[in-house]
Amino acid sequence: MRLPLSTPPTMRHEIDPVHCAATKIAFRPAVLTDIPVLMVIEELCFPTDRMTRRNFRYAISQAKGVVLVALVDGEVAGYGVVGFHARTRIGRLTSFALHPDHRGAGLGRRLLAALEDAATAHGCGSIRLEVRRDNAAAIGLYNGAGYALFGVYLNYYEDDMAALRLEKLLPPAPLAA
Repeated sequence: MRLPLSTPPTMRHEIDPVHCAATKIAFRPAVLTDIPVLMVIEELCFPTDRMTRRNFRYAISQAKGVVLVALVDGEVAGYGVVGFHARTRIGRLTSFALHPDHRGAGLGRRLLAALEDAATAHGCGSIRLEVRRDNAAAIGLYNGAGYALFGVYLNYYEDDMAALRLEKLLPPAPLAA
């Protein structure tokens, strides 16, 4: 019996290159030379309440915390900033953004997990964050990663949008061998 000829199936890498095994995804600490591309991502993602060059410079070089960049094929595709504070085991996710071309393929989940791992390694027992009440995509990401609502700040953003306050408990850091 002969099978009918058909159009060959579209290869997954042709429609969604982030899932292709040939696409290299990595995370690393941000460096000062990343700031120009971080500013582009910031401007594409946030109409208000943006981080400035000075904010990025401080977070990368002086702040107590971690700034990680997500790399796709060696190019910066997103970033996240978690601050650590003395006298508390709570990390604070202060900024998180992906270039619009790299959304929807799981990169955000992976970057968030890398930031959580960094916070755990630092000794944090939880991470807190604020997210715009109207940012459904980010709320979905955080809820899917196990963050829970614990409060609301009314009129939090420059345009008076409310912020949802979310928190996730982190597992204890593994004991050193």
